Amino acid sequence: MPISKRTIAQIRSLIDEKKVPLDELLPLLEQDIRAGVRGLAQRERRRLLQEDRERQRIAKLLRFERELWERGVRRIAGVDEVGRGPLAGPVVAAAVILPQKVSLPGLDDSKKLSEGKREILYDLIRSQAEAVSVGSADHVEIDRTNILRASLRAMRESIEGLPLQPDRVLVDGSHLPGSRFPERAIVDGDARSLSIAAASVIAKVTRDRLMVAYDETYPEYGFARHKGYGTADHIAALREVGPCPIHRRSFRIVGDLDVHGSEDFRTFREGLEQAESPDALLAMGRAIARVKDDLEATELQALRQMYQRRQVEMTSGRRKRIGGAGEALAARFLEEKGYRILERNWRDASGELDLIAQYGETLVFAEVKTGKAAAFGPPEMWVTEAKQRQVVKVAKAYLSAQNIEEADIRFDVVGIEIVGKARRIEHIENAFREEE
Repeated sequence: MPISKRTIAQIRSLIDEKKVPLDELLPLLEQDIRAGVRGLAQRERRRLLQEDRERQRIAKLLRFERELWERGVRRIAGVDEVGRGPLAGPVVAAAVILPQKVSLPGLDDSKKLSEGKREILYDLIRSQAEAVSVGSADHVEIDRTNILRASLRAMRESIEGLPLQPDRVLVDGSHLPGSRFPERAIVDGDARSLSIAAASVIAKVTRDRLMVAYDETYPEYGFARHKGYGTADHIAALREVGPCPIHRRSFRIVGDLDVHGSEDFRTFREGLEQAESPDALLAMGRAIARVKDDLEATELQALRQMYQRRQVEMTSGRRKRIGGAGEALAARFLEEKGYRILERNWRDASGELDLIAQYGETLVFAEVKTGKAAAFGPPEMWVTEAKQRQVVKVAKAYLSAQNIEEADIRFDVVGIEIVGKARRIEHIENAFREEE
């Protein structure tokens, strides 16, 4: 039966059932005198164009994997973690090995996907992947170590838990977890590698489901809505009832609002807030230093962060002068170790990078902290979570401004403590990494 004699419903069946090749059928439909038939052809053309664009996007996301497959590296594990930024709950990592023939339309960095799309892709990934494994580090471990170490440990757990041994591991970000397998870090890997994107979806859905379960235990915080992130509603609940057992007390907002803690902690917290001069603040810091061994590690961390914040508020101008001298010392120190200083105080609209250096093939973004006779913790320990996020953000702006698409990058901290005429310099490599 000719096309002109068929109804629109019959033509739609021809398309759906693929009884006639589309490259033959569509030109006929586009010449039909009926507007409805021509509209059907236009919609089909748009659908084919969208499918072609999606195929090209997926092919681009498989670039790293394809290069390895062509070299005979078969099992490639993509690894990512989620949950570095929230104020509560665990950090969760996932490792995923995809087959060479995989169909995951719409897969992307989990942050770019709706909750519904992530749930659909979660099931598709589980059904098609050669291997999937999940690792985690709870709030206790995060407070005891720090969020970076906890995240890397969760990544290692996910890699080691794979039922198939990977030949290569591709990791999102700039830090390697240090598993027993060959690893490569890829900045923005969850948007550039299909395997890492798959891992980001598995990790995100797994963590979100955990936080929804926690919402039933601690309904006053709204974990099902914000998954532990520091939304206005979440912070309001913290102010009203204080932290619950799964909150990360080493995070400043939580530590400042913790209505619990030891009597010493509450006394010192009040003293820091009420200090009206740099001398009074320093005296309080020295008092804390004398009893620091009697404080919980999370309490000491919260007091350290509060001390730093108050110090910045009081002595911002003086700190700039001390900081400039510290940055000069740090630059000379790194040069003596073989680093080549590329930039000092590189700035864009979102902030400033103290030092940018080249070490071999690695691009190093170094945050410099300088202080006089640290009251209760050396300066290199003063790089807060918020500062880490800002440094990563400005580093991305630098890479974009220099048209650097791929680079082995590292985030270091250089702490300089001034005691009279003496100078103590502590260089911490891989001090922190890019968040989810």
